[in-house]
Amino acid sequence: GSVAYTAPANDGSLSTILNAGYKYIGNSVYVFGGGRSAYDVANGRFDCSGFVSWAFRQAGISIGSSTSVLRNQGTKISFSEARPGDLVFFDTYKKDGHVGIYLGGGKFLGSQSSTGVAVANMSSGYYQKTFKGHVRRVANF
Repeated sequence: GSVAYTAPANDGSLSTILNAGYKYIGNSVYVFGGGRSAYDVANGRFDCSGFVSWAFRQAGISIGSSTSVLRNQGTKISFSEARPGDLVFFDTYKKDGHVGIYLGGGKFLGSQSSTGVAVANMSSGYYQKTFKGHVRRVANF
């Protein structure tokens, strides 16, 4: 089922970004973008970077919509400094092949290939193995 689209709040807030994303948990499918800007909001179809870009845009923050752009945006910081709203990158099918929005506590929100939009744990399993410490701050919340 599709989710009713709400106009962006354009308030630059992290809660706007996360609430926009949370609406799609259990209500979306992952699509592989392969470098194209891949998202179809009306049908809850996102690739990882398309989702991140779309969620930030709901708060009026414009960032790239491909991992190749996002991996160079903002400021690179160490994981020990990571705060909710920072971008976390994973070396999946390629270096920095997957990106999500850090939530704190070792969790991140993203469009995951196995589940669609979901909160995933980067402290264990697949995402722990593929996380190599690449964190970027693209906005100050």
